[in-house]
Amino acid sequence: MRCSTEMTSYVTFMGCIINTEEDATFLSEKGIIENYFGTGEQVSLFFKNTGKNVAFSISKSFLSNVFEGVNEHTSQGCHVQWAGFKYTYFKSPWACLSSCAALILLALTMFQAFFTAYPYFRPPK
Repeated sequence: MRCSTEMTSYVTFMGCIINTEEDATFLSEKGIIENYFGTGEQVSLFFKNTGKNVAFSISKSFLSNVFEGVNEHTSQGCHVQWAGFKYTYFKSPWACLSSCAALILLALTMFQAFFTAYPYFRPPK
């Protein structure tokens, strides 16, 4: 019976951690899980579907401290907001590149406006 609850805890925990194909690929590259399915998407779907309709109590799990630690880490702090910002607005390198170009153009426009207005307010003697 204990093995069954440990397996349920593990599968539920991994299902919570692995949300996308990139998550599964990252965990596989770091040696945390071994991918015998072939793609990260198949690993992600496996963990999502395996623990889908299982009754589970986090407080009775041997991984309860890990669940609490992960929830505490991901629920607060600016790193969570920064990660959400990056995920929402900078999914591709082109978005980052175009944002940098826009910032450079904005800075150059501000310099141009300053040097255009400066002689008007401080005329040369």
